[in-house]
Amino acid sequence: MGVFSSCCIIDDDEFFILSSKKTLQQIDFSTNILYYTNGQKALDGLVGLIVENITLPTIIFLDLNMPKRDGWSFLEEFEEFPEDKIKHIQIYITSSFISPSLIEKAKKYKLVKDYIVKPLTENTLQKIISSNKII
Repeated sequence: MGVFSSCCIIDDDEFFILSSKKTLQQIDFSTNILYYTNGQKALDGLVGLIVENITLPTIIFLDLNMPKRDGWSFLEEFEEFPEDKIKHIQIYITSSFISPSLIEKAKKYKLVKDYIVKPLTENTLQKIISSNKII
């Protein structure tokens, strides 16, 4: 059934997508797992969901370094979406880079909940689940 009805992975690394999907499925994190290989495809796909009146994923795992549209550019445009369509969303930056300046920059975005250093682990996902049980 899944703790969350849907989540989304936005990352250009196919191995990360596959391994993350496997981990998400193993712990029954989400009923529906969407994925996009860059920020532009994600924006286009999420706009399509809005047009079809489909609720956007509750959790988004967002990489920062991608071709065509990186994570920062995605965030800039995504936060301009209608408030009623995105207010329920939590974005988790997923990056291979451990950088205090990147972590501080991520905190400036209202939808960014946390900064996760790759890979997505079962322990990290359980923490996300636990933090949402009090919401």
